[in-house]
Amino acid sequence: MIQIRINSESQLYNSFDPSRTRISGDVYDYLKTFCTDINWKTHLHDKLQVIADGPVDAERLRQALSAAVRRDQGEFDHQIRLAHKRAVGGYVIGIGLSILGVTLSVLLDQVLLAIISFLGTTVLREAFMLHARVIPDIKRLKRRLSPFADMEVEVVRAGGNSVDDSAPDR
Repeated sequence: MIQIRINSESQLYNSFDPSRTRISGDVYDYLKTFCTDINWKTHLHDKLQVIADGPVDAERLRQALSAAVRRDQGEFDHQIRLAHKRAVGGYVIGIGLSILGVTLSVLLDQVLLAIISFLGTTVLREAFMLHARVIPDIKRLKRRLSPFADMEVEVVRAGGNSVDDSAPDR
């Protein structure tokens, strides 16, 4: 369980969003600090407990959190697609430069061969790093956010009583 203490519900949402559908950057950044491999694998944090002085709409907060996670995961998908395209382009250019270097070595100076081959090797190394490190890291971050998309939200009044916000106030 993750706990967060607030004075008013407005602290949970982006102050520039009057509809209160976008979670506050500070709150979201705080929640993302719990995105570690250990927590993700064991789902230690399956509930968000909001301790508030006033009423809080738990369902709205759950939806805002889920929307923020979906936005981040969509951005991660976009970054993965771009990195994959760059890697494939790098492989093509790197192999092309390497072949060009070997082919031209017959006709031209060995120094030019070395320069062209070096450029080809460098581009190939960058493409390999994208596939071996960058893309898996982005996928890992995306996976770590997954539990937050369906996280249960519980509201507790500052006095310590659990609140069901679906019941009418008396």
